[in-house]
Amino acid sequence: MLGQLLTRYFLPRLRQCQPQSRGAMKITEAIKQLQTGKAPGPDGIPAEVFKAGGETLIAHLTRLFQVFWINGELPQDFRDANIIHLYKNKGDRSSCDNHRGISLLSIAGKILARILLNRITKHILDDVVSESQCGFRKLRGTVDMVFAVRQLQ
Repeated sequence: MLGQLLTRYFLPRLRQCQPQSRGAMKITEAIKQLQTGKAPGPDGIPAEVFKAGGETLIAHLTRLFQVFWINGELPQDFRDANIIHLYKNKGDRSSCDNHRGISLLSIAGKILARILLNRITKHILDDVVSESQCGFRKLRGTVDMVFAVRQLQ
């Protein structure tokens, strides 16, 4: 399926792009962050395929993502989702209130989204948010600030 995506949309442009080791490292990092054992998206490719894909798959994804970056747009396949409902295991199964919807997205699209999230998060933490900011930061909280204020008193 990934091969069909490459052939259908981007094969002519892929030959022009050379994989970059930094891009491959970012993709490898994003793949490591994928959760396994989850349902695949509309393309039917589970996360386990990407985790087992090795360097060849990473090289193809690197080129593919470079084309997306150059063109400034994503294919519709990365934006589509299958929406399914899950029973919450409580109450009447025939009641809609006892179900919740989930969107199953393309794993390749999730990898690209994770790369962007990692970049944005790093930029915000390094360049935007003050070191003294503790709310809404990983491994920090308002308790840290209360402690700091009490130390100053």
